Amino acid sequence: MLREFININHELVNSHMMLTKLIVAALERRLDMILPLDWDKPSDGNEELCKKFSRNTYREGDFEMPYRLFKPKTNEPVPFVVYLHGADAVGDDNILPLSMHDIGTCLAKDSFQLSHPCYILAPQYDETQYWNTPAISRAIIKLINQHIEEGMADKSRIYIYGYSAGGVGTLFMLSNHPDIFAAAIAICGVTGRKSLKALSKKPLWLCHAIDDTIVRATYRQPGRDTLGNYGSRDIYEALMSEAKELKYTEYPKGWMKMQYGVNPHCSWVAVSDYPQIWEWLFSKRLSDQTTS
Repeated sequence: MLREFININHELVNSHMMLTKLIVAALERRLDMILPLDWDKPSDGNEELCKKFSRNTYREGDFEMPYRLFKPKTNEPVPFVVYLHGADAVGDDNILPLSMHDIGTCLAKDSFQLSHPCYILAPQYDETQYWNTPAISRAIIKLINQHIEEGMADKSRIYIYGYSAGGVGTLFMLSNHPDIFAAAIAICGVTGRKSLKALSKKPLWLCHAIDDTIVRATYRQPGRDTLGNYGSRDIYEALMSEAKELKYTEYPKGWMKMQYGVNPHCSWVAVSDYPQIWEWLFSKRLSDQTTS
């Protein structure tokens, strides 16, 4: 049975860059740049879903950021979703963020779009960058604002989610742009202490496998009261008494292997297979939130 915690009711750039570097380094050490046999693989239908995303490149001066964009079948303003990939999809091919896993394409399925039409932005950063690289985060915000200004995106329903390094990026973007994002889902992410206050004010759903050894759900150690890194469980425990709307789903030891046959780090597989989490995300509106 899943352990689920529910509480209904930046000077951050350097710390997030350090955390992202740690995740990339952990992946390189753990995987030796070769994915293990129990890493998750996309489903048979994923290739067709990838084709629904147009290929694009954001340019500003000498800076370029490849991205894919899914456009819904409507001319009305609808939710705009930002999806941030993990360290296993880093590059400039404009393919891996969607082709590596189903988590990037699950919202593009006809069955989901029928009830929740939305735009899906899937940017990609390369080996020299991170999600908190100023040019990257600025490009993402500019693309969001462009779609708002052109009447395509509902400015009250801008969402963000990501896994692993993308989970770190999700927490970074949410804490630094609370006036943009209505809600977020951070999958096997980690953050630093300085971001906690900002995160406590936003609707946030954290997901993590307790036996994840690449990005840990908790960095708490016996005899130590202070934490340098906050995994998903650490974030929840630190904020549960004050957060406006914080949820945490923790997959117990062996769950990912037993249910899906994958590495414990691949908790995004369970998230893509969890309709309730997406219903929760799409129910949030920035207009319903206060800034206090």
